[in-house]
Amino acid sequence: MMNEENLIELNEENNIEENDQNGGEEQELVEIECVPRRRKGKLRYRVGIIGGGSWATAIAKILSENLKHINWWVREPEIEEGISKYGNNPLYLSSVHFNHGDVNMNRNLKYVISKSDYIVIVTPSAFLYETFSTLPKTVFKKKKIISAVKGIIPETNQLITDYFREYFEVPLSNMSLISGPSHAEEIAQERLTFLTAASANPELAELVAKFFKTRYVRTTTSNDMMGIELSVTLKNIYALGAGIYSGLGFGDNFLAAYIANCVKEVDGFVNHLYPNTNRYSSISVYLGDLLVTCYSSHSRNRLFGKMIGQGFSVRTAQIEMQMIAEGYYATHCIYRLCKQVDYPLPIVETLHGILYDRNSVSIEMNRMAEHFI
Repeated sequence: MMNEENLIELNEENNIEENDQNGGEEQELVEIECVPRRRKGKLRYRVGIIGGGSWATAIAKILSENLKHINWWVREPEIEEGISKYGNNPLYLSSVHFNHGDVNMNRNLKYVISKSDYIVIVTPSAFLYETFSTLPKTVFKKKKIISAVKGIIPETNQLITDYFREYFEVPLSNMSLISGPSHAEEIAQERLTFLTAASANPELAELVAKFFKTRYVRTTTSNDMMGIELSVTLKNIYALGAGIYSGLGFGDNFLAAYIANCVKEVDGFVNHLYPNTNRYSSISVYLGDLLVTCYSSHSRNRLFGKMIGQGFSVRTAQIEMQMIAEGYYATHCIYRLCKQVDYPLPIVETLHGILYDRNSVSIEMNRMAEHFI
């Protein structure tokens, strides 16, 4: 293993220059050893970001402080032009400014993947299958995947890591995720945030933690990738429920009791599917993320639920928000999963009845509240 600081710069420069000269042509990339590559204080790994929303913009801001080579795919031409020409995303998190050369924008997905060794997935789960389904199975060969998605894929009813392992045959050792109580709006304001890099591969987890560590982002590592990924998906559902209760006029005292019952349901289901004796569900990546999503004014899922509690239909709430509430899609997916594994989730089942079966909001939420402890 190379020493972290004693690197052979010449070989790296040749690799990067050759790749840049190849334009959009796809080539098999030579895997580079996982060691920091520094130039002018920045790590010189080639990282690709997939997604153009608020969370993707916040992640690009973080990574641009630590990394020299960032390729960024977005779907919308106005986002590509806005960041390339004017240094900001005109549609999402416009307050974040990028200096010229911080990121390389491109709307060719295969090209961005081919030019990157580490791929950060930030596409909303509702659009992820559509985004990646036409790509060849070999496109992620020798790539490391970093999931920053906070949801589950509706078309396949799979967590993100399961999808990439099955459809693109990405080894578990090449998979990781980054998660924690983190609203994009506060990242933009550089307010102190805690993130966890998780992977079955401890070296990859440590490297991802380095990618994301800044003066306003503190990072830790974990090997509980699947447990965290499922917890992240569930917390969006429970935040939606918290919003419904708020919309119905319930107060903070009750909301605290509701969240306590959500914690119990999360712990039971996660431990049922992914037993782990070393899991501490009271730390920030589990409990902290649930709390901030249930309480924060920045929470899309809470806002979506609040509109439902106030009498909006699902469709009207979606139109009014103009943003994705992951919890809506996750509710149906987790409902199907709990039935598949025959594990009761009373809160999820109640919310599913309201959102998908049009059950009475007030009747169902009041009935559920009678069983809280």
